[in-house]
Amino acid sequence: MRTLRCSILVPLLVVAAGSGCSRHTVVAPRRMQAVSSSSAEPTWGVAAEGLQCRVRPIKRVYGSGESPTFTIDLRNQGGRIFAFRSGEQTPLSQYSIDGRWRRWPASPPTDGKVRALGPDVEVADMPVILPQDARSLLTPGVHVVRLAFSFEGVEVVSNPVEIEIVGTR
Repeated sequence: MRTLRCSILVPLLVVAAGSGCSRHTVVAPRRMQAVSSSSAEPTWGVAAEGLQCRVRPIKRVYGSGESPTFTIDLRNQGGRIFAFRSGEQTPLSQYSIDGRWRRWPASPPTDGKVRALGPDVEVADMPVILPQDARSLLTPGVHVVRLAFSFEGVEVVSNPVEIEIVGTR
């Protein structure tokens, strides 16, 4: 009986110690690191009554005088149902370049499809082109852009994204 216990116990100890016939690589768990702006998928903006917005630039570098374009994702992690009217352009209320907020020049669409944004619903890949008047603010260099929606009095602000303008004016 003692031989049987030893014959079972010895191989278990050998495997547990990491030595044996095969070589195993032991990987120590790493601590979670903060998500940087260089990650493949941008983070979401701060939640407002369960609503969140995420902006993704179509490209990171734009030529001088070019209008930067983005896609926006919206999600509702709250319990309330929101509705918005969408047309060719995503209905935004404000935009920010380098921390300075400005009103979106176009009024929200009055025709188009009404979309519901209920609990646990995500609307992805809505197109956005910065307004014409934003071009004068985008001098050559790196800029931080944020976008905002207004849903029934609730302001939903996106994550910040960096874009770069190259070329001369």
